[in-house]
This record gives sequence, structure tokens and C-alpha cells, in this order.
Amino acid sequence: MKKVLFVIIGLIFIAACSKDDQPEYTNPYDTVNQYIDLWQKQDFETIYEDLLLQRTKAEYKHEDYVERYQNLYETLEINNLSIEVLEEQELTEEDLETLQSTNVPINISFDTIAGKVEYEKDLHLEKLVDEEYAGESDVDLNPESPWQVEWDPSFILPEMEKGDEVRYSTIPATRGDIVDRNGELLATQGEVYEIGIVPENFNDGDLSKLANILDVSEDYITDKLNQDWVESHLLVPIKKLSLDDEDLMSRAIAIDGVGSDYTVERVYPYGEAAAHLTGYVGAITREELEEYEEQGYSSQDIIGKRGLEELYEEELRGEDGVELYIQKSDGSTRTVAKKDPVNGETIELTIDMNIQTELYETLKDEAGTAVTMNPETGEVTSMISFPAFDPNHYVLGFKQSDYEALSENELEPTLNRFASAYSPGSTIKPISALVGLSQGELDPNETKEINGKQWQKDDSWGNYSVTRVYDQDTQVDLESAIKNSDNIYFAMLATEMGADSFKEGLTQLGFSEELPFEYPLVDSQISNSGDFESEVQLADSAYGQGQVLMNIVHLASLYSGIVNDGTVMKPLLTQSEESSVWIDQAVNPDDAQLIQDLLRKVVSEGTAQDIDLPDHEIAGKTGTAELKSSRDEEGVENGVFVSYDQKKPDFLLALMVEGVEDEGGSGHVVELAKQIYDNR
Repeated sequence: MKKVLFVIIGLIFIAACSKDDQPEYTNPYDTVNQYIDLWQKQDFETIYEDLLLQRTKAEYKHEDYVERYQNLYETLEINNLSIEVLEEQELTEEDLETLQSTNVPINISFDTIAGKVEYEKDLHLEKLVDEEYAGESDVDLNPESPWQVEWDPSFILPEMEKGDEVRYSTIPATRGDIVDRNGELLATQGEVYEIGIVPENFNDGDLSKLANILDVSEDYITDKLNQDWVESHLLVPIKKLSLDDEDLMSRAIAIDGVGSDYTVERVYPYGEAAAHLTGYVGAITREELEEYEEQGYSSQDIIGKRGLEELYEEELRGEDGVELYIQKSDGSTRTVAKKDPVNGETIELTIDMNIQTELYETLKDEAGTAVTMNPETGEVTSMISFPAFDPNHYVLGFKQSDYEALSENELEPTLNRFASAYSPGSTIKPISALVGLSQGELDPNETKEINGKQWQKDDSWGNYSVTRVYDQDTQVDLESAIKNSDNIYFAMLATEMGADSFKEGLTQLGFSEELPFEYPLVDSQISNSGDFESEVQLADSAYGQGQVLMNIVHLASLYSGIVNDGTVMKPLLTQSEESSVWIDQAVNPDDAQLIQDLLRKVVSEGTAQDIDLPDHEIAGKTGTAELKSSRDEEGVENGVFVSYDQKKPDFLLALMVEGVEDEGGSGHVVELAKQIYDNR
């Protein structure tokens, strides 16, 4: 029995020793997993040195593998790299003992600047032969020999071969249009002429002639011809022209060596009439690029410079597309990934270009600003600053004469006046009445006794007095005060109310706060400090002098509230905005109706009788603001007139004209408004 037991124990011991002595063969999937891990970490150096077959490294040098991978992954902005084994074989010890090579199917996917790339490949592995260990047959492999990977460029990108180049191209997005309420184009992409010179065919003796035709300097043309990229047989662009300049183009290309082509540029069909509203685009500056580079801008991009082009840059710009492709040695290409461009949005305005153009043509020789508005909806139907400039010149390039005319114009055509704030003059008087009525401190039927043309509250005012023009009325009520524009009445009203109450009323009407309007405007102010620093300043402010300033849209909005029975609507510029109430019950409907009646009497009986037109019932208020640094000097006068037709109350006009002191004051502004209503 003991003998049998010893035999069994001996057999077990022999079996155990045999198992321990059995060699463990390397598994190709360990190498696959290591390869994938290093690939996902983009450790191409280690892969190249440790895992690639010798014949692969003989065919593809270090720079072909390591440096190319690194450069392409960085250039193509590759991220979210994922490599997965699709099917893993179960290999037995017997399999590993004889296995010399294998193919492992993998799925490769990653994101690029042109979108997602995904494809399948077979990863071919071979076991390294140890010549010292191998016998007469390679089947006698060293169990510890490593597995290595065969590689070719198709692992970088599908269908890529040795000698191929990787390219990508930008597919430009089309900048969005700006259109008016009727779909009329204010800003769009359009064809223009591009005049150029083929140097080898051009006679230098014609340089002066061409410069004359294009209205540019000879140096300007020479600089274009001396650019680094210029070759004698290529057309060198010199000047872009509007399609309206067909005669100019014909004269230019009649010169030997001068040709023309069509190109697409940003164009502004209404030119000056909408210039300050649309603004224009231009090449991005170095400073702008530093600010916007993270948003994908490059040094070759254009960007909105002013107006709506700048305000809605993000919406208008769109997103460029990208095509990633392989350039074959025979010149053919294979698209790897493509991201289509997303064109910019169309900005639809509440503006009516019929009204906008009509206003600009009437007012373009003056200096000032005008806004029209629908009181019921708050929609701004025109918004102009005059005079103006042609935004097309900023895109196509200025002719020398146009640039000189613009820069030497004393009326400053590039100044955007509707974005600024101005003294409202007497047009603030109905607003002061709103404050008094809403605060419960104005009885419209109560009269104030006023004698003569000057008044001061008491001796504390020193030498200063408030002056009125019309002094025939000594018992002045609200009707007389508005109809005859009585400064003293409103100065009395404000001082009786007190600074706190009057300021509170103005604040409730939107002073000293940002106007809820898409286009950024200077805030209307009560004073430079935000408070009334003296009783004199309080008195002056109530009739539109002092330091009170208003932007033209705010002024139009408050008058629209009067027309809209006391409800001030939020001023709207785009069709995407919903109509909403800005100031609910600025005054009760009965008081709003009272002021409407008084505004009509300003025209039928008062200071604006020149615009009492047949077939119209114009109502409004005139104002003259004298701009001076001291009370003793004579200053420049701005004329203001806010008006609407009570037969058609969907159209309110707020108009401000600078420098009317020699043109009849606010009467000149009334005459300009008359021309506008005559055409309606």
C-alpha cells in the first residue's frame, strides 16, 4: 500500500514539474492592446521604436511616421480618438506555440476640423523570429519573442498611400443678408467688377492714364504690381468697381494689358440712405484678430466694422465649412471628410426702405437725425443720420476724389447722429406735462399768472431769469403753455414739484437707463451727474435746456406713448422681436388724449402752423435747443420737431436738424417735415 502511495505522489510531482517547465508564449493581443493604448495617447515615438516591424521601419523613416502623425493630428485638430478591436480570437496554448502572424480587425474613429472620420482596418502582427532559438523550421519559435505590427499610411487616413499628401480647404460660408420689412436688400453678397493688369502686356506709359480713369494714384497701382506674389503672366487686381460703373470699366479695359473679371463682395444697394444703419465690413485688423481668434477668425477674414454689420457679426458671419482630402501622386483627390458651411442668418428689420430713402433724399443736405415709428407696435420704420457716406467705398476702395470729399465735408458725414443724445429743447414740454400728470402734481385747468417775458422764482437766482417768447397770455394753463411753448410755465411746474418728484417722474419714463433697443444708443440723461444740482438747473430742464439730453429713439418712443393712449411700447428694430409694453400707463388714457389734443393745437393754432396741411391732421411739438458754453454767448441752435398725422397715427416722425440758427430755427425743421408729409 505504501508503495502505491509513493508512486502516486511521484507522478503528481513529475506532472507538476512538467507544468512549471512548460514555456509561456507571448500573446499578440497583448501587443495589440499596448499599440492601441499608445496610439490613443499619441505616443508615436514609443510605437515606432518598440512595436513596428523592422521592414516597416526600413520603408518608413522616423519623420514619415512619428513627425507626420504628430503634425497631422495637430493640424487636423484630431480629437476623440477611439480604436476598438472588432473581434478577438481565443488562442490556446497550442495556437500560440505555432502562431507566427495574425490579423486583428480594428475600428478607428476620430473627429477632425472637417467632421468625423471612421473606418476599419486589419492590424497585421508578426512574431519576431529568434534565429538562435529557432531550429530548422521557424515553427520552433522562442516563446518570449515579441509580436510586432506592420504599418502603412492608410492607418493615418483611409485610402492614404505612400507619397500622398493630406490637404484641407475652407468652404466659405455666405454672409447673411440684411433686409427691410419688405425683403428689400440693405446688405448682401453681389457681383462687382475687378479691374486688373497683366504686367507682361501692360505698357508703363499707360500708368498715368489708368490712374486717371480709376481715380487712384500712380503709386497705388505700382504698389499693387510690386507685391511679392505677382508674376508677369497673371492678372493683378488693382481696383474693384460697382456694376453701375460699366462706363469706367470699359474705358479701363480699353488699355492694353488691362482686363476685368467678376468677383463677389459685400454690397450695399441703398448706399448712403442706410449707411449709418448697416455700417460696413472690412479686413480684420491685428487688434481685432487678437480679440476674435478664439472664435475661429483668421487674418484673411472680413468682419463687421460699424452699424448692424458689427452689431450682428456673430449671426451674419455663419460658419465656414471644411473639406479634408488626400492628394494622390497622379493629381486625383479622395475626400476623407467634409463639413458643409452654415451660411449666416438673414437679419430682417422693421425698417421700411421706402420711408428711409424718402427721408434721406429730403434731408441729405442738412446735418441731423430722424426716426419714424409706429406708436401702436413700437416698430422703428426708419432711422437715419444725415449727411452720410457710401459704405460701398469702404469695401471696394475709395476713389481719391471721393475720399477727399468725405474727409473735407464740414458736416461730418461719418458721424452717426442717431446713436448720440441731444438737448430736446421744447419737445420735452409734453414729457414734463406727462411727469406732472402722472405724479398728480399738475392740474391742466389751473392757470399760472405770468407777466412779461422773464421770470425768476426769487432773489436767490441772482441775475438769472427764465425767458419766454410769447407773452400775450398772462393767465397760462397747460393748453396755452404747450400751444405757445411757454418756458416759464414749465419752469414753474418743475420748481413747484421739486427736484425729487420731477426726477422720479423722468426716471419712470426711461431717463438714466439703457433704452431697451437692439441698436446701442447713448442713454438719455437728466443731467451730467444724474441729479439736479440747483433749482435753476431744475427749472431749465423742464423746458429742455439745462443738462437734459435725449436720444432720438427715446424721444420718439415717449411721444408714441402719448399717441398710444399712455402706453409706451418697446422700440423694435428686427422682425424677430416680439411687440411688448415698455412703460405701462406712462399717463392715464384721458390725460394722453388731452395731450394729443394739445399737440394738434400746436399745429392748428400755435408754433407749427406752417405744417397744418389739407387732408392731414398733423399734431406735434417744435423745439429749439441753444448749444453754448455760457449764458452770455450766442450759440449754435438745433431744431427739433416731433409730429404725427392724427388721421394716420401709425406714423410718428422725430426730426432733429443741427445749425438752424440762420435758417429760421425750428421753423426750418417744420418746413422739412412738411415736405415729408406732402409726399405721403
